[in-house]
Amino acid sequence: MMSEAVEKRRARFSPEVLAKMQELGRMISAETYGKDGPPVELTWAEIEDLGHEIGKLTATEFDQTVQRQQALRFDQTRACPQCDKPCSPSVKHRDLTTRDGTADLSEPEFHCVSCERSFFPSADQPPTRRK
Repeated sequence: MMSEAVEKRRARFSPEVLAKMQELGRMISAETYGKDGPPVELTWAEIEDLGHEIGKLTATEFDQTVQRQQALRFDQTRACPQCDKPCSPSVKHRDLTTRDGTADLSEPEFHCVSCERSFFPSADQPPTRRK
């Protein structure tokens, strides 16, 4: 029986996603412990430690995926905040410190050749149309 907290977390995901998570658990167990499965002397603390490492890696992969998807939404020109001329994006990479370590953050950076300045898109600035 699972705790209410676990059931609440599981309720956020579709049966298909939960099935993939279970499949991943089986795959990692097979890769880690082989065809015979985990040794009987394996402690709960060791199981939990590996589970948390897997969770951190999964979180990192999820963060990177969503961040890349979000960055694609900025694949439009933006008006320069100084001269209002259209500018196209490029990608700027920087390290971002997360709860689980450092992650590579790819974010759109716009450069105005007229003003010779770079800027990042703001939420209140609508994209301009590509011509």
